[in-house]
Amino acid sequence: MNKIKKLNLLLGVALLTTIVSCSNEPNLSVTESQSKQEDWVKLGKKLENPYSIKNMRLALKNLKAKKSSLTSREAPIDAGFDVEPNYLYVEFEPKTEAEEAVLKQDSSVVLFDYPLDYEFTEEVLDARPALLSNQFPNYYTAIKIDSETASEAQYEILEELYIPEEDPYFGSNLSAKQKISTQKETLLDELLDEAFKITGNERQNQLAKTNATAKWIFGKRWWPSGTITIYDEVARANKPVVGAQVLIRQWFTVRQGITDENGNFSTSSIRGSARYVLQWERYNYSIRNGSFFQAETKSATEQKDVPWNLNITGGDDKYHALIHQAAHDYYYGHRFGLISPPMNNHLYSFGRQSQMKIAARETAPWGFPSSYSHIRSDLTYGLSAQIHIKKYGSPDDEVYGTTIHELSHALHSVLDRGSYDNIVRDAFLDNHSSVQKRNRRLLETWPTTVEIMMTLERYRTKFGNPNYQYRNNNKQFVTILAVNDYTSGGFDLIDNFNQRDFYGLDYPIDRVNGYTLKQLEQSLIGAKYWSQWRDNLKNKYDNPTEQFVDELFNNWQD
Repeated sequence: MNKIKKLNLLLGVALLTTIVSCSNEPNLSVTESQSKQEDWVKLGKKLENPYSIKNMRLALKNLKAKKSSLTSREAPIDAGFDVEPNYLYVEFEPKTEAEEAVLKQDSSVVLFDYPLDYEFTEEVLDARPALLSNQFPNYYTAIKIDSETASEAQYEILEELYIPEEDPYFGSNLSAKQKISTQKETLLDELLDEAFKITGNERQNQLAKTNATAKWIFGKRWWPSGTITIYDEVARANKPVVGAQVLIRQWFTVRQGITDENGNFSTSSIRGSARYVLQWERYNYSIRNGSFFQAETKSATEQKDVPWNLNITGGDDKYHALIHQAAHDYYYGHRFGLISPPMNNHLYSFGRQSQMKIAARETAPWGFPSSYSHIRSDLTYGLSAQIHIKKYGSPDDEVYGTTIHELSHALHSVLDRGSYDNIVRDAFLDNHSSVQKRNRRLLETWPTTVEIMMTLERYRTKFGNPNYQYRNNNKQFVTILAVNDYTSGGFDLIDNFNQRDFYGLDYPIDRVNGYTLKQLEQSLIGAKYWSQWRDNLKNKYDNPTEQFVDELFNNWQD
């Protein structure tokens, strides 16, 4: 029988409420059909677990019997060696938003939203039935039997495990230069080989023999590595994917590496064959394939002693990579001195924030425009993603920029929550159209400014294209009447380009320059409408072109 271990979760939960939108449409409210996880799990192939304590003990017993036979010339197994559980294969079943948030706040645990003792095709994983707003995916992982997670979290033990590769007896605590004895190396190889044979996993056993001249099937350590790049159609070149989390998984053993500025990664050592997995997630954010399940990119087959050099060229993988890159740059890269968007496990004045969930949607939610990206109505611990990006098939810079835009809304919400709530409320609920317009203008001009600045930084500075214009100027420079919400006003405060001189009377007169993005951010504090943002900027910061700030803001009238 499965043993169930449930202990109290120490949670401090404060729900955050706001209405945030990049459209005149109502906020997200999607009802999806209820389905049970076990229904889709049956579509996978259940594997007999070679690492279960039962099978590992049987494997050791078989080896001892073989070596003790009268005809055997093999050295006996060390009498001091025995098989004892050192890991637990567990299933987390969060029932509340707060419980799920706690799991995501433990950076020492790598979670998967599918069982690890099954084989699933990508089609089966992609076709998992949607969850209702009050449902949560089950998470699976292996945790050390004496880990902090094992004593504090709520989970069901699926099996006790013995993972010999993680046993100090077999050198799990040794450096790359240190070696275990040949006798132990042989025993490790034979133990794993026997466990895989008795559980019917010969196929995986054979995969481990990729090097026919290797003395040991499993025993030889190797260090996974590789390079992850993406073909950027705007830059017309392969570019590194920076800050991506690359996992190497062999059943329950997981190694982790993060790609550097050149897209290179490496992990600690592993034995035998394993599969590379790009999990589009970092501590502060998680990209969802749709709304609910973790976005992943996997190597086509299991590998042994082979680097993973992946160039992403299109489809879901590219979509996820672009969204990841924007989120990574905002959270961990150069963001012009701005504060971070809401951070995982960070205590704000209104409560503790959970990991930011970003839904990479190919189709818009029911009832929304087809090109509609937005931020959810409540930045809470909720299962449903807080940010929804609907830019599948759009130019690469637009996918990147839209993600930056939505994260900039989230930044605004934690910079000054009281003013932000007031802006949003009046932008959508006030009975006077003039009040709605001036608040929407402030609400959308700020993230539009950050969107332009960070996208220009990526393509001009990082990619070395000084002539690049975002969206072929359609975002940097727009006519006064074309849009009254998503204005270029914030960018005009920074740049030294007067649109009217070049494009004519339909474009804003812009004789202001030299303000910084950080100054614009700080001027949002206490600003509850369009002109108050302007006045805060003038009062806080000296600028040689300050006399033209009113003129610039007057380009857009209620």
